[in-house]
Amino acid sequence: MKELRADSIEDLIDKLDELNDEEEGIYINKELTKSLIIELLEVCEVEEIYLPVSKYKRTNKKILEALEEIGITVKPLKTATGRPTNNKTIIKQHMEQSKTPKEIAKITGINLKTIEYHYYKLKKSMN
Repeated sequence: MKELRADSIEDLIDKLDELNDEEEGIYINKELTKSLIIELLEVCEVEEIYLPVSKYKRTNKKILEALEEIGITVKPLKTATGRPTNNKTIIKQHMEQSKTPKEIAKITGINLKTIEYHYYKLKKSMN
């Protein structure tokens, strides 16, 4: 499956040139529009299109039905969201120095509840 991500529909259309002629599945991070589908079908013969759940819900049902009629399935795909943090590794380092959650919170400035969550989860996995 090829993954296409862009900030706007226009950028996404520009990136369609990266696709192979016979791409079976494609992930797009924007909701489907008529112009996007036309451009996509001109570039490749895709069989499955994956969208983020939020974009899938907002996509026009008529567009989804039309794609289904021509043999292209559109499926929602749950993806990781948000910025990954390294809180877990920071907390683990302080745990190895026998620090308590309150001490770690003072040192790092991370919320005490966040530290307690990771602290006790790590402690449980170490046993």
